[in-house]
Amino acid sequence: MDNFEKKIKISYINFISSNNQRPNSLKALSKSDDSLEYEELIKSFSSVEQIETDIWISALENAYSNASSDPNFKEYMIRERILSFFYNWIEVLKKDQDFYKYSTNIHSIFEFKSIDDRRIKVKKAFDIIFTPMLEEGFETGEIESRMFVSDYYIDFIFAQAVIITKYWSNDTSEDTENTDEAIEKSVNLVMDLIGPNFTDSAFLLGKFLLQK
Repeated sequence: MDNFEKKIKISYINFISSNNQRPNSLKALSKSDDSLEYEELIKSFSSVEQIETDIWISALENAYSNASSDPNFKEYMIRERILSFFYNWIEVLKKDQDFYKYSTNIHSIFEFKSIDDRRIKVKKAFDIIFTPMLEEGFETGEIESRMFVSDYYIDFIFAQAVIITKYWSNDTSEDTENTDEAIEKSVNLVMDLIGPNFTDSAFLLGKFLLQK
């Protein structure tokens, strides 16, 4: 991301944080910030919706970058890596919480298409982060490969990310302690689904006994 695009995103975040509403257009955004020339702005973004989507994607990338910067990250089990990501995800959101809470909760009934477009693009960025993690989990045995189900693991983790984000945006507990607990419970649920469990062990034992 170049410096001008970064400036645009900061200006957009500040606009929403200050006005509790979106700018109606790129023109309105440029008028609110003298440092943003409209002619230059439209070279980087085609709409305010695109800016907002890019901000969410950058937040995902920053959360993973912060988590993976831990020198011990690669040594963590998959469960701990997912936990680390989600904890860092919430810390990134907290830095501009007025914007993210607004963006999470305020949508008009006429925005369904733009919301769906954003979900698709954010999910694609999410997949880029989590696909290698899941592949490694399959190799180490921390994640169980299941016919017809494994392909949907990443969708389930993304759904948990959406739930956690929504929960955080309405969490009024001190230091969002309830969100921390929600993250732990969500990751436990994820690992119960994607990790080896009693059913898998029983199946493998039965298969072994029948073959012998």
